[in-house]
Amino acid sequence: RPTGRPHDPRPTPGGPGRATPAAPPPSALVTATPEATRAAQRFVATCLEIVNGYRPPGQIRPLTEPGRAADVAQELATAAAHTGPVRRRSTRPTVRLRRLRVCEPRPAAVEAAAVLTAATGRTWAMALRLEHRRGRWLCTALQVL
Repeated sequence: RPTGRPHDPRPTPGGPGRATPAAPPPSALVTATPEATRAAQRFVATCLEIVNGYRPPGQIRPLTEPGRAADVAQELATAAAHTGPVRRRSTRPTVRLRRLRVCEPRPAAVEAAAVLTAATGRTWAMALRLEHRRGRWLCTALQVL
């Protein structure tokens, strides 16, 4: 009996040469746990505070994997360059989080995509990966798109 799965050598319903779309694997539908989602939200909030000038850039170092801290700081500098000069005395943030999508591809690993918008109307994205190591969530990759 045909199953319609891509790895099944038997023909699929609908005739020869006509494959039916396969359902995504169950692992692709897994969302992040509440703890992982909170970790991603906290990390993105910290990044926004740095980009908006409320925190010094060095405060990202304890939240990143030791070998990746310089790369993450550079990506945040790129994000800050998108916004223009920071108004230090302003209470209104220059950059805001518009949307955050979080998934947990495997236990103790979180991948997130954030859509950011500046007061100027410019919008861009930030992708990141957090891994749970030694009792803490650490950023292992950050990319500003």
